[in-house]
Amino acid sequence: MDLLQNSFQNVYDSFANLDFQHAIRLVIIVGGYVLLRNLAQRHLAKKQLENKVREGEKLRAEERQEKLVEDPNSVASVNENAFGWGNKTRQRVKRQEKILEERIDELKKYQGNLDDDEDIADLLED
Repeated sequence: MDLLQNSFQNVYDSFANLDFQHAIRLVIIVGGYVLLRNLAQRHLAKKQLENKVREGEKLRAEERQEKLVEDPNSVASVNENAFGWGNKTRQRVKRQEKILEERIDELKKYQGNLDDDEDIADLLED
C-alpha cells in the first residue's frame, strides 16, 4: 500500500509543479510521439501488404509456369487452355468428339459384321 501511495504522490507532484512552458513541452512531445507512431504504423502496414502482394504474385507465377509445363499431349489440358473458348463451347466440343468416336466405333463394328457375313457366305458356297 505504501508503494502505491508513493507512486501516486510522485505522479501528482510531477503534474502539480508544471508551469506553462513545461506543459507545452509535454504536449508537444506526447503529440509528436502519437503522430509519429501512427505514421510509422501506417507505413509498416503498407510495406507488409506490399510484401504479401509480391509473395502472392510469385506463387501465382509459379503455378502458371507449372501449368504451362504440364504434359502437352494431354487432350484435357489442350482443351482447358484453348484460347477464346468458353466453358460451354469446350463442353459442347467434348460431347461432339465423344459422339463422333461412338459413331466411328459403331461403323467399324458394322463393317466388321459385314465382312464376317461375307466370309461366312463364301464359306457356305464352297
